[in-house]
Amino acid sequence: MVETNRIIEKRIKGNAFYRGLQGELQRLSDSLCAMAKCAGDTMSSDLSLVLTSGGKRLRPILANMCYRMAGSRKRDILPLMCMLELMHTASLVHDDVVDGAEMRRGRPTINNQRGDSAAVQSGDFLLAKAMELLHKYKGTGINEMLADVSYSMTMGELKQQSVRYDLEAQSIETYYDLIRKKTALLLAASCWCGAVAGGMGAGDAQCLFNYGEKLGMAFQLRDDLIDYSDETGKIPGQDVRNGTFTLPILTLKERGVPASVEELLTRREKSGSEVQSLMEYVKNSDALLVAEQVVASMSREAVLELESFPDSREKKALSDLVISLAERQS
Repeated sequence: MVETNRIIEKRIKGNAFYRGLQGELQRLSDSLCAMAKCAGDTMSSDLSLVLTSGGKRLRPILANMCYRMAGSRKRDILPLMCMLELMHTASLVHDDVVDGAEMRRGRPTINNQRGDSAAVQSGDFLLAKAMELLHKYKGTGINEMLADVSYSMTMGELKQQSVRYDLEAQSIETYYDLIRKKTALLLAASCWCGAVAGGMGAGDAQCLFNYGEKLGMAFQLRDDLIDYSDETGKIPGQDVRNGTFTLPILTLKERGVPASVEELLTRREKSGSEVQSLMEYVKNSDALLVAEQVVASMSREAVLELESFPDSREKKALSDLVISLAERQS
């Protein structure tokens, strides 16, 4: 999601709210680095790098925005920000093992440098540190929310791996379910938990959960569309190569694709030219336009979830984030 994160980062840093958040983001970084040092000399250096190597802190930032919108600020928000970043980073470390990824945020992955076993242990350590902080929000519902989301993220990853290269098992419906579980729910929970930590009422907190979920769906859809672009620095066609079929392919599948295209999509080993031919097949249809329309629709729905809140810097920042995803990047 490198390019999608850059879109988000540009919007965040262009907002006055972000400039006022620098002190809290520095406290977050300091806390994460202190936690990494508890892992022992070898693992500590790996974890410090992965926790500080260019992440945009989107989930903690969302939590902080919604916390401030709540107004009362009854509880310290820093432990929650740490938990969200730890959960997200742990999922990335584990995903890198599953995907055999060699690079993450411009740096070699832990599994590339230390092996799969060390990477799995590193991800588990991050999750354990996140769980250490749960007691600070006992009785608020935050513990239960994050436990449910963690379960959903795991089940989403397991489901995705089980249907790779299986065109029959992958549909638009299953695609939406997967991106909701793997991406959107943690963003939604970040908004909800921040609001609840700040003392917001249940109805308003639910609106922010809905906002975060729709933001997350648009976020992942945008990232999947970037897989068809040659101008981002990201190697195009990785989803097709890995047997993960996103909305453009699934849109064409529902209309019916030639047997030769179906055979190539489900083949586990593809040459560069074969991947390119599949990319051209999609680009020569209207499937990318259809997906762009879905991103725009999801983004509009997210903004609507904010309508009941009074105007504020935080509301504007949330609106700007999702509007940026609706803007076509090519």
